[in-house]
Amino acid sequence: MILILKPNTDLASDEYRLLVRYLRTFGNVRHEVRHVQGDGQRLTEIYLIGDTKPLSKEFMRSLPCVQRVVRVQEAYRYLGRHGDETLQHGFDYNGVTFDQDCLHVFAGLCAVDSRINVERMMRALQEYGLECTRMGAYKPRTNPYSFQGHGARCLPYVFELAGKYGIRVIAMEVTHESHIEEINDALEVTGHPTGVMLQIGTRNTQNFELLKAAGRQMKHPVLLKRGFGITLNESLNAAEYLASEGNRNVVFALRGMKTNMGDPHRNFVDFSHVPVVHRLTRMPVCVDPSHSVGSRHRSPDGLLDVMHVTAQGIIAGANLVLVDFHPRPAQALVDGPQALLIEELPLFLEDVAIAREAYLKRIALARARRPNAPIPA
Repeated sequence: MILILKPNTDLASDEYRLLVRYLRTFGNVRHEVRHVQGDGQRLTEIYLIGDTKPLSKEFMRSLPCVQRVVRVQEAYRYLGRHGDETLQHGFDYNGVTFDQDCLHVFAGLCAVDSRINVERMMRALQEYGLECTRMGAYKPRTNPYSFQGHGARCLPYVFELAGKYGIRVIAMEVTHESHIEEINDALEVTGHPTGVMLQIGTRNTQNFELLKAAGRQMKHPVLLKRGFGITLNESLNAAEYLASEGNRNVVFALRGMKTNMGDPHRNFVDFSHVPVVHRLTRMPVCVDPSHSVGSRHRSPDGLLDVMHVTAQGIIAGANLVLVDFHPRPAQALVDGPQALLIEELPLFLEDVAIAREAYLKRIALARARRPNAPIPA
């Protein structure tokens, strides 16, 4: 059961203290307090965990500060939407807002290879007004003899250059709990010039010990990629592992499914699930067109497949785009054939803007037919 309190409830008020004292009298039910930044207001939710069947919704709604009571029926206790909930939720991290209305482009290097290329990439991002990027320091590979990233050695110059060029958030994959510690150490040494969104890749979606470690730390949000060979429900439960450990600042990423039906693309594109994840959960949804397509093939209309797929995700309501760029793709140590050129960045961003405008027009049309429906800013 979830008690949703009145907006902007004062936690120092006598009413709130009375509510908490009463909840503590439930011997077989414990409670957890969660604060959620809603649309223009802060919301406080109290999760009642245990045997709540004897508790009457009507009675619980009559308690001080309580605005609404929801019985949790979904498996996604912390990240899911419950009942007829339509409130927008999100989180702010290092000056950037992430919710189901936003759109951020994380363009960058799939794998960090040199300081020179990192600086070229970040300079281009600054030129076009982007504040987010992707930078791979730890790279799990299918082949044990393939390049697996520079690891902690590259972190100091990546973070320093991010600060130099105004990059606020770096999506960076981690494959072991020690990588989180190395990232924290490097941020400390460099003076915290940027922020890091920990990325858990598709191979580790069901690495439950890694999920627990990323969930226990509260410094960084987490971007969780869908497992390439498991159901959507299984992947959403992996996200719930993060939240159940305490970290509810989670972004869910679609990156394609491993199936021969996806040929000639690298993976079968699953971006139609963007609105599904929005409906089932409160999480912002990211799409990764680079790893879905896996090539620079171009259709007769002149557009790259990566751009077509990106547009599909954005028109469906995606909130983040994780996309590979490289100054010299032929020299990239990982996934060079799928990387876009830096000089293609302005065209890519213009195409993103067109797709976003189309999405907003679709939402406006739906709102005109349904006046009470929410609409993104």
